[in-house]
Amino acid sequence: MITLSLLREPVLQDQMSHSISFCIDSQLNQISLVRAALSGVLSYLGVVESDIFSLELAVTEIINNTLEHGYRGVEDKPIEVKVHVSGSEVQIDLNDKAPPFPESERYRLEGKPALLEEPNEDWPMRGHGLQIVRQIVDSIALTSDQHHNRMTIRKHVALEDK
Repeated sequence: MITLSLLREPVLQDQMSHSISFCIDSQLNQISLVRAALSGVLSYLGVVESDIFSLELAVTEIINNTLEHGYRGVEDKPIEVKVHVSGSEVQIDLNDKAPPFPESERYRLEGKPALLEEPNEDWPMRGHGLQIVRQIVDSIALTSDQHHNRMTIRKHVALEDK
């Protein structure tokens, strides 16, 4: 299930702020719906294609981690996605009701991101999702408690000339 709502609100005289939120079930096939909604909204707002693709990838990696590590494959749990665009800044909040994000893994979100090394035959195929997200976005923040996790990513994007 996916539900959508789009809000427009004036921020400055020449600038509008747009928000959209939607909720999906914790199923792998729902990720394509998130990508389509995100792509459609950002394209409508004039974000350049390369930044749309980058944000789709970041959101996909975060949701995949939630499905695998947070919900451990359970398919009836909610994931809420809130997108807020103000001028050239995009903020995306991803909320889940999984157990708290492990403290032992927070290091992957903090500090300066390590550069991705060139893949070779010894390079593991898994375990690079958050590292990829950190390379794509300008900032990432996580709040967790016993009832939910919220990951917030922000990215300044380029806008097409109108």
